[in-house]
Amino acid sequence: MDQGELLVVDDEPFLRDAVAASLRFLGFGVATAETGAEALRQARERPFDLVVLDVMLPDTDGFEIVRRLRRDGYHLPVIFLTARDTQADKVTGLTLGGDDYMTKPFGLEELAARIRTVLRRTRQIG
Repeated sequence: MDQGELLVVDDEPFLRDAVAASLRFLGFGVATAETGAEALRQARERPFDLVVLDVMLPDTDGFEIVRRLRRDGYHLPVIFLTARDTQADKVTGLTLGGDDYMTKPFGLEELAARIRTVLRRTRQIG
């Protein structure tokens, strides 16, 4: 579990559980959340190294979650993982403070590589 502590946020149970299980297998510590409210609560209570965040959640969107975290002084890295694939969505996510933006469908190996890349960069700073 020394790879890093991750929070995976997605309202689709199969996808959330598959991503979490795969990342755990690769040595990450993984917590999960199904809603924006749950994601915000966990991100404020635990020191995660990175959040994998869906944009489309049942109660609020992932963009708003990042806005609130940044506003409240939480600067943990975020990789958006979403079906929203327009250029405008990508620009919005990255402009708000997302560190990367992946669209579904996606490959787990690519996701893991992108997580490691962001962690390498952010851990050197922090």
